[in-house]
Amino acid sequence: IFTFAHVPQRLDPRDVPKALRGVDQAVLVRALAGATGPLEPVAAFLLSAMSQRMAATLREEVAALGKVREKDAEAAQTEIVGAIRDLADAGEIRLRMEEDE
Repeated sequence: IFTFAHVPQRLDPRDVPKALRGVDQAVLVRALAGATGPLEPVAAFLLSAMSQRMAATLREEVAALGKVREKDAEAAQTEIVGAIRDLADAGEIRLRMEEDE
């Protein structure tokens, strides 16, 4: 099983920009806004692995968006996981296996 919570362990930070390139920015903002509690490290991982300018823009948009419905956040996070899976299936990125660590 690969979920949004697994992204920091399974995705190489260098692959984050490529993995998120195909994700609509509004979807990314909703996913990050909904990454609260135990998912906060996932949002921090994604933001730290992209350009400072992009991360700052996304942080501003998340702040402007405010609280998102859990259902909307989960749908956005699932879309991000799907985009990562698609790139991994196409061989464009490699997901680390949990035993790789």
